[in-house]
Amino acid sequence: MPDRKTSSTPTRLDKPLLRLETPKKPAKPRPATRGERQSADNSSSGKPSANQNRPASRPNGDKTASAASRAKTSSKPAKPAGKRPDATAKKAVPTSLTSRRIVYDLLVAVDEGIQLDKALSSNHDLPKLEDRDRRFVRLLATTSLRHRGQLERVLAPLVARKPFGAQANANLILLMGAAQLLLLKTGAHAAVDSTVELMRQTGFDRLCGLANAVMRRLTREGEALFEATSHMDNLPSWLQQSWRHYWGEEATTAIADLAMLPPPLDISVKEDAAGWAEKLDARLIDNHSLRREFDGDPSLLVGFDEGAWWVQDAAAALPARLLNITKDEAIIDLCAAPGGKTAQLIAAGGRVTAIDNSRKRLDRLRRNLKRLKLSADLVLADGVSYSPDAPVDAVLVDAPCSATGTVRRRPDILNQREAEDIIALQQIQWDLVTNALGWLRSGGRMVYATCSLQPEEGEDIISAIIDAADGRFGIDPITADEAGIFAPSITDTGCIRILPSDYVDIGGVDGFFIARLMSLE
Repeated sequence: MPDRKTSSTPTRLDKPLLRLETPKKPAKPRPATRGERQSADNSSSGKPSANQNRPASRPNGDKTASAASRAKTSSKPAKPAGKRPDATAKKAVPTSLTSRRIVYDLLVAVDEGIQLDKALSSNHDLPKLEDRDRRFVRLLATTSLRHRGQLERVLAPLVARKPFGAQANANLILLMGAAQLLLLKTGAHAAVDSTVELMRQTGFDRLCGLANAVMRRLTREGEALFEATSHMDNLPSWLQQSWRHYWGEEATTAIADLAMLPPPLDISVKEDAAGWAEKLDARLIDNHSLRREFDGDPSLLVGFDEGAWWVQDAAAALPARLLNITKDEAIIDLCAAPGGKTAQLIAAGGRVTAIDNSRKRLDRLRRNLKRLKLSADLVLADGVSYSPDAPVDAVLVDAPCSATGTVRRRPDILNQREAEDIIALQQIQWDLVTNALGWLRSGGRMVYATCSLQPEEGEDIISAIIDAADGRFGIDPITADEAGIFAPSITDTGCIRILPSDYVDIGGVDGFFIARLMSLE
């Protein structure tokens, strides 16, 4: 494994003591909704910022919650949320353009701060397509987002005056056209014509000439321009700087390269992993997770309808296992939706209380458990103010975070995160963990995990907690036997820091930080 740099001055959270007593109290005020915090047009030239119109998320219901620090003010009037140039009257979309129009709508939603998965699941036109067309939609959307930095570099010299203001979303159509031509190798005629027609159908009639000229130049010059780019261009500068500092140039380059590849399908099963690996034509990873290549709808695979398995990244399956649940132990799964880790804890024999502060996410968890024929006590509550009726044996805190370890599966993360987000997310993580530690019985244990590659959300949080605990809580070191295939990722402190680049030999995994704490009183 490559040498990793650590900050000489890790972030310390300004908290004097752990909150061990957890009396019930009013819930903290929620961050404002997206509609309440619409971004103002903050460019004097009229160009929208890269992060305009991103919504605030509730702190501990969404594991990739956007930080409350994004709320900004401006002297200019705010744009209506979700406003599109053709919002008042959509023109009829020819059948041949339906798939591309859906991709355009998805990219607009992502630019407004919506997670790609949520945009996909809420699009009413997508289910009407044939399976082949649905796969094309996902492929074009994820390819455009993954390679956005490279594609924008290619387009920059070809567009003398970049569309802005009310026409800003036209840039997404050019992005889609470039992705089709340079990455998906769509025929030049089809790529040019569909891009020009999509401009017209989305209300950008005056830009059809621009689209035609840019696309035709791309057919001649695009390949050479793309060759001059690199995968690093797709990472925002703050993320490049952070990863280079902590993990080094080689690891950062490898992570950026992996992030450009379609992720494999990883599966967790209730039982008989080897048997299901054979049925699903999958590879068994570390005797637990199943991995196979698949670009379609997982629900069409054998065993899904009968509830034998669920989709879960191989690294994401590790935190729940490290609680070492025994039968009938009382477990709290905090920030539980969508429920993969909850299912693991139930399957291991625990009596699980699954907590989430989003009703929609809790409903999704309920549906997932129903399919899996598993049962848990579901609670709609804010983990910062929740208090159980009695101490519990173990707590799993899969905390809201920047999710920078999941950019391969979540390419929308690349353009939806800022360095400033980490500060607000740290506060959420601190509040959740310090409250939840007070739920443990004497000798109880907690696993804290984030799918982030930022030490500020992992190592620094745990270091600050141990400093403040004054001997009441300590790190319970994870052993090589427990970590299995991830044993090389065990740190000097007995925690786990998983970098995707460390597991190229199996096709990569999500990035994670995992720590196990124990009550010493």
